[in-house]
Amino acid sequence: MLITRNFVRRLATSSRLLETTKKRTVEDMTQEMLQMPVSRVPPTIQRFTSSLKMKFKSDGLDQSVKSILDRASAQLYYNCADNYDFQKLCETFGLGDYMSSWYKLTLMHTWMVLMRLHSEFDGKAYMRLQRGLLSTMWLDIDHRLSIVSKELNQVMTGQNDMKHMHGLHLQTFFEYDEGFLHDDRVLAGAVWRCLYMNRSVDPIHLLKVVTYMRSTVAWLETQDTNQILVEGISEWKQLRSAPIS
Repeated sequence: MLITRNFVRRLATSSRLLETTKKRTVEDMTQEMLQMPVSRVPPTIQRFTSSLKMKFKSDGLDQSVKSILDRASAQLYYNCADNYDFQKLCETFGLGDYMSSWYKLTLMHTWMVLMRLHSEFDGKAYMRLQRGLLSTMWLDIDHRLSIVSKELNQVMTGQNDMKHMHGLHLQTFFEYDEGFLHDDRVLAGAVWRCLYMNRSVDPIHLLKVVTYMRSTVAWLETQDTNQILVEGISEWKQLRSAPIS
């Protein structure tokens, strides 16, 4: 069931969470995850098994609500992966036309959708939506990497590769959460670490990314939640003009 919460309450809750977790940095948590032993189970099997567990796990939600959330999560992921102008954003943000750029931009759009929706649901409903969206994302990434591997005649779906991609996913979500709740300087630092991987970057590009993220989330806040769940996001827009051209 949808539960509308006050935006100030969301900020206060997020701030308390940051206070309790600041002793362990995002990089610490990411490194701990990367140092865990590599599973011998193929990634595709792991994704499929996790997807089945989520689908049939008892979480106290009405079956009709589960159905709506599962359909919405899959649709929203593909909106995040396919509906933004990849070439234009790469040019505007100074990114190369690589699979890694697509992955990092897709993470950004996925984070923006989850940022918009997490204040609209109770905990169980939001967690199901989030897990469904991320499960679809990893299954899609497995498929895309498999295609690229065949085209290049090079294995790109190794366990270590997938662990680093998963580590970047965790770091990106944590850092963007923290950066968004602070000023543009802090958010720019998160973007530099997660999107540009600490490499040298034109400050203008950083400014464009920060403006794009804040203005897109602001636009998403104006959209009806039910419409987002049913119709998805056919086109990414900004509430105010963003320097993306």
